[in-house]
Amino acid sequence: MRKLRNTLIALLISAGGIYLVSVGNAKPVAPGLKVSVLVSDTGELSFAGPIQRAAARLAVSDLAQARNPVRVEVSFIDVGDTQSQRQRAMARLRAMDTDVVIAPIESQSAEVLVEEISKSPIPMIAPSSLEDDLGTKSAKPWLFRLATSPSQDSYALAELIRKAKPKSTLVVSSLQRISRSQQRSVSFGLAMAGFRVTNLGVKDYKAIQKTSPDALALFSMGESIEFFETLETWAAKVPKLYLVPGNMADYSAYPWAEVLEGAQGISSREEIPAVFRSDLAKAMGNRALTGPRSKAVLGLGKRTYDGLKIASEALLQAKNSTPEALRLAISSFQRDSKPMFDRHGFFDQGEYSIFRYGANGTFSLSSVIAQN
Repeated sequence: MRKLRNTLIALLISAGGIYLVSVGNAKPVAPGLKVSVLVSDTGELSFAGPIQRAAARLAVSDLAQARNPVRVEVSFIDVGDTQSQRQRAMARLRAMDTDVVIAPIESQSAEVLVEEISKSPIPMIAPSSLEDDLGTKSAKPWLFRLATSPSQDSYALAELIRKAKPKSTLVVSSLQRISRSQQRSVSFGLAMAGFRVTNLGVKDYKAIQKTSPDALALFSMGESIEFFETLETWAAKVPKLYLVPGNMADYSAYPWAEVLEGAQGISSREEIPAVFRSDLAKAMGNRALTGPRSKAVLGLGKRTYDGLKIASEALLQAKNSTPEALRLAISSFQRDSKPMFDRHGFFDQGEYSIFRYGANGTFSLSSVIAQN
């Protein structure tokens, strides 16, 4: 009978997508915390789901064994990649008694979440870069970002390009809203500084081939591969090439990889301890997290992990899990004795890492710049 009961409990937990860790009675345990992680298991971003699941489970395990252990219950909800799938995800979220939400990694799903949360506010922690202007005025104080925003990244990139003093810059963007927004921000910043700027879409191949810019800034994700395949000869003639986190990758497997030699990539500075890299790789059963290809993957995993830790530390500080108490505790969270978030919930990032590509299509850290 006991075996049957345990089997039924295991099946119920598995069916609900809930991950629990028990720490026993050896240490006093803080009141439990319920966290919903909105993951991407389907669509173009489906690669991110397993990463976030593994990182969240790793955080739950570590928090259960911490000096001040916290019992965390995590539920995973797939937000999909269509409006109907997002709405179904919100319906699932409404049915759960959640204390904190780890927001989706792309802006359209996050926007649906923010609208939903505005009806009954609870803290949201975003592990990826989301559009700057999400949510109503009343909902904004509930969103906390662990990644820099598009405007922050655009400002840093514009500063980097200005230092090179190109006579003309071509800014190419995909049709994604976040990319178009960054394109406008960078172009505006360069134009205000007196530089000549041209804006084109990533698929405007004929128009692009007619240009001869001194610098190219490319805002794209998966489209970058087709872009370089189509415009390999043209791209090789551009003196300066700049990439952003969305298209920074190891391109060594592609025949046009040498086109990237000398290209620079910019990303907010992020320290990822070797022990975390190792633990996450083990949790995923994937040891491919040791190369440069894994930078974006590791960053997302680390910020998901950090989101759960911040939520748990907020619970310890607030001593209760009411939404307002958790929100206030998260808003005052500090790292290295400095506030992590500004008064609008944006990540207070002071430094950016600059990466340089070699002729083999891989990149390495070149320098670090401070954002004014």
